[in-house]
Amino acid sequence: MQSHPDDRPDSETLSDAEHNLASENSSAAQESLPAEGHVQQRHADKYNDPRVQITRRGILFGVVVLVFGIVGSFISIWARRTQLEKTTEFWGEDVVTAFQLAEEVELQPMFNQPEANGTPVRLSGMPGLGHLRHVLLDDRSYAWGSVTQKELASDASDNPSSDDSASDQLIVLHWSDPTAGRFEDLSVAIELEQGWVGKLGGGKKVQLNERYREAVPKYLKRIADFEPIRVENRKDPNPEPES
Repeated sequence: MQSHPDDRPDSETLSDAEHNLASENSSAAQESLPAEGHVQQRHADKYNDPRVQITRRGILFGVVVLVFGIVGSFISIWARRTQLEKTTEFWGEDVVTAFQLAEEVELQPMFNQPEANGTPVRLSGMPGLGHLRHVLLDDRSYAWGSVTQKELASDASDNPSSDDSASDQLIVLHWSDPTAGRFEDLSVAIELEQGWVGKLGGGKKVQLNERYREAVPKYLKRIADFEPIRVENRKDPNPEPES
């Protein structure tokens, strides 16, 4: 039986078919991989968006915003800083130094009042003392048109029937600096009803402004009334043994 010539494998035909198939697979693989240039330019639209442009106007606007921020910061710092011109003129250098640097501050409640508790209260390290220092130092804390050449503590004794007799209700702040000795001990009186303040023996007084006229005396009176009671109720950490 003779085989048909077409049934015999043609080696050349198979070789050409395999070569064509390999070429097609290689072309498909190359097409499936992105070209190097295409990878680099894939997100080019994000970096080269024609709608986003750096212009001279944009740069100028950024500079203006920066300058505005710097100026605003300086204005804020200037507005917050303590102003000392008028307070230094009224109190004197020693009192201003005491307000700034005193190591010990002691509150002596409402002297000249028979019912007053005369127990001194140590304010050093107490919350609110820093704010009190700032209030007494800052020019803006006072109504400077109220300055009177009359000592605060002598009002009632000079004329008990006068309208100023309420100024006897005083709280005295004693300021000292025992370690450094940067100033001599001094006392400042604060009147509780109308917010007058002045150095004892200073010969003049001034009224706090409306904001602090009630707030400062109220704060000090609360400490004067509460702190001695709190200390008395504090338990002794080292009680003496019973005999």
